Amino acid sequence: MVRPKSIPPTVKSQGGKKRKKGKTSFFLRLSKLNVGEEKDYFIENLAMLLAAGMDILLALAAIKKGLRSRYMRAAIDQMSDEIDSGTSISNALAGTNLMPAHVISLIDIGEASGRLAENLQVIVEQQQKERSFNSKIRSAMMYPVLVLGLTAVIGVGVAWFILPRLSSVFSQLSLDLPVITRILISVGDFVKAYGQIVLPVAIGLAGIILYLLFFYRRTKFIGQAILFNLPAIKKLIQQIEVAQLGYILGTLLDAGLPIIEALVSLNEATTFFAYRKFFAFAKEKIEEGNSFQRTFELYKNSDKIIPLPVQQMIASGEQSGRLPEILLKIGEIYEEKTETTTKNLSVILEPLLLVIIWLGVVAVALAVILPIYSLIGGLNKQNNVSAPTPQSISETPAATVFKSPMGPALATTTNAVASTSQGVVPLATSSVALTPSEDNLQRLKILNTGVGYLNVRSSPTSAGKLVGQVVPGQVFDYLSEQNGWYQISLESGQTGWVTGAYIEIISD
Repeated sequence: MVRPKSIPPTVKSQGGKKRKKGKTSFFLRLSKLNVGEEKDYFIENLAMLLAAGMDILLALAAIKKGLRSRYMRAAIDQMSDEIDSGTSISNALAGTNLMPAHVISLIDIGEASGRLAENLQVIVEQQQKERSFNSKIRSAMMYPVLVLGLTAVIGVGVAWFILPRLSSVFSQLSLDLPVITRILISVGDFVKAYGQIVLPVAIGLAGIILYLLFFYRRTKFIGQAILFNLPAIKKLIQQIEVAQLGYILGTLLDAGLPIIEALVSLNEATTFFAYRKFFAFAKEKIEEGNSFQRTFELYKNSDKIIPLPVQQMIASGEQSGRLPEILLKIGEIYEEKTETTTKNLSVILEPLLLVIIWLGVVAVALAVILPIYSLIGGLNKQNNVSAPTPQSISETPAATVFKSPMGPALATTTNAVASTSQGVVPLATSSVALTPSEDNLQRLKILNTGVGYLNVRSSPTSAGKLVGQVVPGQVFDYLSEQNGWYQISLESGQTGWVTGAYIEIISD
């Protein structure tokens, strides 16, 4: 059988033997991220075939036929070559970097004691429990993540497509808008102007922050610390870690692994930084000769990591010589607690998320409805004003007529009127009488706005101060144009800006 091209260097194993540390290729390291299910398949079938008395090389060849991942098949080939050349199963498996340290330790102990098949079956049970723990976490977090994700998508859609249109409508109302509506208008204007840049940048930043907090190896302890300070999440994390402590440490000690090496394996199998720190501290103190009880007393706030009842059970098991049995019992108890907590967490999060979404919907609804109520109230007040008598109508100044050699007479009224179902109501604004112009100036005409008037602002923006109103049909000279807004002169001598959405340019 051909050996690998490079002979791996040897390092000391957990059991005190010399273990070969294989130089794993990039593809085999990548396989750790892609073949989780096939690794479980590998261990389960290896345990079954060895328990049936099959030779290890034949067992590996049979397992390889059922694997689809070429990375996993390459790892099996590497193991077969090393075992055929005299390497132990644990050393060959360690060279692939497919399994965590505590699994390698159990296989190493099983080879030394002749209980390899039994220890492989223990590994299978541990993997099933680990999958169960991970499944519970995913099921508990799937619903809130899905709801919050959909909420974010809907919020972006509202901000991008709806708010800018509402902003342009509300900016034309001569009303004292409520604060929530002004905020809505500001957000709509901002998204309309900068949304194509700001929203992708915001989504990208959110993705980067999530990656740094929860996935990047060097900074994910920050995200773990945040989760560990959330009451309901903290309880779930504590129960999962204590259950893993019971199963892994209890299994390793029951298999005959020394306590120090068992704590090292437990530390490597733990994902949360707070628990890794505690297990490293416990390994150091127990190595100095301290008991578990003394270690708990020396560690600051150890009850936040390991609950006091669990500490007492571990101390009692250590004194009675039944520590592995007690640890396995702790694992069973906290596995049941984990299942209950995940169900309760889903029940608690569901109404909380619904309240959050409800608050967002109510905020948008109030921002839209309140100005409409104010507008209806203003129209009702105008309708309640008594209609002017014919005499008063005849007293209104007649239209001023100018004779111009450039064309027909131009006429405008000095007081605009608007028709309602109950009569004629004068509006507060007036037009500027047009005079013949030798320079052939451009003019603009006010178009129908749907509400009977158009606001005149102090600056070319919907956020500008309201300085007057004009009505559809009036004609003005315009002084300048900026960002789709036109500057006109009012009869009072003031100048103001009107939006280009409701004007028509008239050229002489």
